[in-house]
Amino acid sequence: MTVSAKHDVMAPAGKPLVIVLGEDTYPYQYLDEQGNAAGILVDMWNQWSTVTNTKVRFVSRHWQDSLHQLAQNNADVHIGMAKTKARSAAFDFAKPITSLNTYLYVHKSIKSKKQFSDLIPYQIGIVEGSSHEVMLQQLEPRLSYKRYKNRNQLLAAADKGELYVFAGIEGYQRNGPLEQDIAANFYSSSRILIQKVDLFPAVNKGNKTLIRKINEGFALISPSVIKQIERRWLGYHKQKSGVVIAMQNGVEPYADIGADGLPTGMLVDLWQLWSNKSGINIDFISGDMNSTIDDVKRGIADVHIGYPESNDIRSGLKQAWHILSVKSRFFSRDQHLENIDETTMRIGVFPTAPYIAQVKTAFPKAQLRFYDSLETMVNAAYNKEIVGFVSSSEMTSHYLLANKLWAEFRQYTDIEFNTDMFALTRIDDSGLADRIQAGFNLISVEEQIQIERKWLINPDDRYFSGATNKIKLTSQQKQYLASLGAIKMGYLKNWAPMEFQGKNGQFLGVNADIKNLLVKQLNLTIIPVAYDDFGLMVNDLVKGEIQLVASMAQTTARETALAFSSPYWPSPWAIVTSLTQPPIFNISQVVGKRLAVVEGYHIVDQLRQQYPAIDLVLVANTEQGINAVINGKADMFVEQVATLASTLKGGQYPSLKMSLIAELTEQHSRIGFFPGVKELVPLVDRVLSTIDESTQQNMYQKWVTLDLSSDTLQYEPWVKILVISVLILAAIAFVIFLSNRRLNTEIQKRLKAEDNLKFMANHDNLTGLPNRGLFDDRLHQAVLTHHRDKQRFALLFLDLDGFKAVNDLHGHHIGDKLLHRVGLLLNKCVRESDTVARFGGDEFVLLLNNIDDKSSARHVADNILLALKKPIVIDNITVAISASIGIAVFADDADTAQRLLKCADKLMYQAKKIGGHQYKINE
Repeated sequence: MTVSAKHDVMAPAGKPLVIVLGEDTYPYQYLDEQGNAAGILVDMWNQWSTVTNTKVRFVSRHWQDSLHQLAQNNADVHIGMAKTKARSAAFDFAKPITSLNTYLYVHKSIKSKKQFSDLIPYQIGIVEGSSHEVMLQQLEPRLSYKRYKNRNQLLAAADKGELYVFAGIEGYQRNGPLEQDIAANFYSSSRILIQKVDLFPAVNKGNKTLIRKINEGFALISPSVIKQIERRWLGYHKQKSGVVIAMQNGVEPYADIGADGLPTGMLVDLWQLWSNKSGINIDFISGDMNSTIDDVKRGIADVHIGYPESNDIRSGLKQAWHILSVKSRFFSRDQHLENIDETTMRIGVFPTAPYIAQVKTAFPKAQLRFYDSLETMVNAAYNKEIVGFVSSSEMTSHYLLANKLWAEFRQYTDIEFNTDMFALTRIDDSGLADRIQAGFNLISVEEQIQIERKWLINPDDRYFSGATNKIKLTSQQKQYLASLGAIKMGYLKNWAPMEFQGKNGQFLGVNADIKNLLVKQLNLTIIPVAYDDFGLMVNDLVKGEIQLVASMAQTTARETALAFSSPYWPSPWAIVTSLTQPPIFNISQVVGKRLAVVEGYHIVDQLRQQYPAIDLVLVANTEQGINAVINGKADMFVEQVATLASTLKGGQYPSLKMSLIAELTEQHSRIGFFPGVKELVPLVDRVLSTIDESTQQNMYQKWVTLDLSSDTLQYEPWVKILVISVLILAAIAFVIFLSNRRLNTEIQKRLKAEDNLKFMANHDNLTGLPNRGLFDDRLHQAVLTHHRDKQRFALLFLDLDGFKAVNDLHGHHIGDKLLHRVGLLLNKCVRESDTVARFGGDEFVLLLNNIDDKSSARHVADNILLALKKPIVIDNITVAISASIGIAVFADDADTAQRLLKCADKLMYQAKKIGGHQYKINE
C-alpha cells in the first residue's frame, strides 16, 4: 500500500477528528439498525473524546475500504485494527486499547476437526482485507480461502451451506435469525482459537503528535469505565474467566452442592449447556436464597441461576431469561383432610414465594406461616405446628424420599401453583442480558427435555415436555420442509392399536398421533394411504409411491433401500396359540411347529436365519394369522404384543391365549423413509426425541383399554339383573324411538341438505376447491391476522398455459377432468394450513400462510411447474399443460387484499407474455 507521508498533522481547531471504522465487525465496530456507529471501540473513543475535550466524527466503510479511507487522508485515525507487517509499513500505531480472540468456526458435521491441518481440504471463509488470512498463513500455509467483501456476505454464505469453516471473532453473534441459524450449525464449543489479537488505533506514517494525544487520552480513562464498556457489549469483563453465577443450596433437584463439592442439579446442567453453546466460561458461587440475590446486586456474581418472581414480588434485578416454570403443590401429613378450602388452619409457605396471593385465595380461612427452608417446613408439619405447606412438588418429593418420609405425607395434585423462574442480572447489565438470551436461544427443545427427564421424576412436573413447545428450525430447514409439498404415509387398515382405519376411512391409532405430532412440529403436509398388506406397503415405500411408514424394524437388508429414524416405540413380540397348547416361554418350543407370521415383517428373515427348523406360514395380515391358528393351518402366530392385546381383548377369540417370548422382547419400532426424503430423518428424530414415557403411556392408553379381570363368575347374578333392567328400558325406548323415527329422519335429511348447500355455496362444483367467495374471505382474514402478527404471506395467481388447445382438441369433458386433476396436484404442493382455490375458468389462486421470506413462495412455484411438466393421462389421452404464475407477498408488495390480487395478476400476465411456464416475483 503506497501512501503519502503526513507529519505531525492534527485536525484543524474547531473541526472534529475524523475516525474511520469497519461497518460490520460486531460488537467492536459496526453500524446499528439506525445507521449510527456503535460497539466497544466506538464507546471507548467517545470516552476519549470526553477526557481530551476533542470533538470526533465517525465514518464507516466496508473493512478494506476503511483502510483505504485512512491511507488516502480522508480520515485522521482508524478506530482500531490488528497490527500486521503490511499495515505497519503503511501506518503508525498507538498503544492497544483492547483485545479480542479470533477463531475458526467449524460446521457441526466436521466438529471432530481440531487442528489447522485437519482443515486443509476445506475453503476458509474470510472477510477481504482482514488480518485473519495473515495469521492463518503463518499457522498453516496450506490452507485455502474464499473471500467476501463484508461479514454479512460471509455469514450469509455460511448459513446457505457454502462454507464449512469461517474465521470470526468472539461475540460475533448478534441475537438475530441469521446469527441464530449459524450458531445452530457452527457450535462455539467446537471453534478453534487462531490468536489473541490486540487492537491498535492507526494513523498515517509520521503523525507522532496525534499518536501522543491518542495514548495520553486513553491513559486518562478509568479501568472501571473500560470494564463497564466491555460488560455492556460482551456480557462479561474479558480479564475474568467468564460469567459468575450465584446459586442457592439445598433445592434439589434444581440446584445444590453434591457430595463431591461440585454444583449439581437441573439448573446447573442448563447453564453448563448454555456455556457450551455460547462459548462463555461460567463459575458458580453458592449460598442461600437471600444471600445469592445480594451477591448479584453487589457485583460478587454476574447472574442468578434461577429465581422465582411474579408481577407482585420482584427482587429489583433484571429478568434476563425465563429459564423454566416450577409446579408447587399442597402437602399435608394428615392423609384424610377434607374441605381444606373451608377449614381454618395453619399453612406453611416460603416468604419469597410469588404465589402467596394465590394461596390466600385457595385457602381463604387459613393462617399463613413463613419458613426459610423446606426442612423447617416439613418438621413443622411433622410436629403438627401446621396442617400442611405449599412447596415445589419435585423439590419436596426429592426431600421426602431422601429422608424416608414419603409414606407419611400426601401430595394434593388438584391444588397447584405455577412459579416462573428467571435468570436475573443487574439492571445496568444489558450486554450480559443479551448474551444470556442469545445463548439460551441456541438450546433446542430436545436438549432441554433431555435434561428435564434426567432430574424430574414426575412427568406431570415437567415444563419443557409440554406440547406447546415447538422445536426450533433454521431458515434452511424451513425452506426444505416447504419444498417437500405433501408427502404420503402408508398405514395398515387393521393393525390396532398402532394404526388402523376408522369407520369413516380416517387414519387412527398411535402412529396417527405420531403423524399429527410431525405435522404440528414440522408444519408438514402428510397424506395417509391405507393398505391391507404390509409387504405391499413396504414395496411401495421402496419405489417411492409413499414416503413414510411407521412401526418398522431397521434391518441390514432394509438399510440398503430405505432410511430410518431413531427408535420411538417399544415393540416386543408375543405368540398366540390355542388354549389346549402348553405355555410358550422361549423360542426353542416353537422349533418344528408351524408358525404363522405376516409376510414382509423383518422377523421372517430373523427366524429363517436363526431357527431354520421352524416351519413358517406366511400370511397377509394379523387377521389371517389368527384365523390360521383357529382353522388349524398353523400351530401358532407371532405378532407384536400391543396388536395382539388389542385384538384379543374383545373376547371374540375365547379359544386363544397369548404368551410372551423372552428372546423377542427387546424390539423397537422406527419410521422408515423413502431415500428421496432422507434429509427429513434428522428433523423427524428431533420430534421423536420429545416423546417421553408419559406421552407414550397416554398415547397407548388412548387406543388400548385392556380388560384384565377374569373373575366374572362372582358378578354373574348382578349381570343378569342388569341385563333384565336394560331390556325393560330398551323396550320403552323402542316405543319412543318408533314414534320419533320419522321426525329424526326428516331432521337428519334437512341437516345434511343444509351442509350440502353450505359446501356448494363456498366450493367450486367441478374441482371441489374453495370458490372465489370463500377465498376472498380467507384472504381478508389472512391480511388481518398477518398484519397483527407482523408476518408475511404469499399470494400465487396461476393461469394454465395451453388449456384452450386441450379443450378445442379433446373436448370440454377432458378439459373439466384436467381442471379437477390440476386442483388435486396444487393441493399436494402446499401445506394443510394453506388454501388453493379456483378463481374462474383455468385460473387458480394459492394462499401461502406464514412464510419466512420470498424464497418459500418460489419453492412452491418451482414445485408446481415441475409437477406440471409430467404428462397427465385422462381417459387414455395424454395431455400436456403448463402454467404462468404471478407471486405477490404481503406486505412487501401490497398491504390490502385488493392490491395483492392486482399485483399477483399483473405479474402472472408478465410471465405469460414472455412464454409462460414460469413465475414472476418482485425482487
